Amino acid sequence: MNESAPPEFDLKEKVLAVLTFHHYTYRQLAEYIGTTEKELDSQFKNNSLEIRTLELISKALRIPLYSFFRKEADEVTADEELYYNVDIWGKDGIRIRTKLKRDAKGNISDKELKKLKQAIKENEKLIRKNTNKIKNK
Repeated sequence: MNESAPPEFDLKEKVLAVLTFHHYTYRQLAEYIGTTEKELDSQFKNNSLEIRTLELISKALRIPLYSFFRKEADEVTADEELYYNVDIWGKDGIRIRTKLKRDAKGNISDKELKKLKQAIKENEKLIRKNTNKIKNK
């Protein structure tokens, strides 16, 4: 039998890169998905990750589940759900996908920047409010 081997890539390496990108630790990921670092290491090493574990990793890192199985050259459409906004196959490494509107030269419009600044202000206000609630408990 002449079977072609699947393309090799190190899934754990990709996951570690995304963890670093988000300033998370491997231990935090293991705790989040309800396992130990040792068990997770074993699953990566033996290629025995269960789909539910991959799904939890995908949600924690905001990576579409299918991206673990797609080829590097596959294109990603801009219409994908924004929740899964981390592209682990970017040409320049890991990057966050956005749906920012750009002009013909690729620049973000002033209108779009104004909306982003407003969203940042609202998020900062919400953070301050929640921080104060936590401090007052």
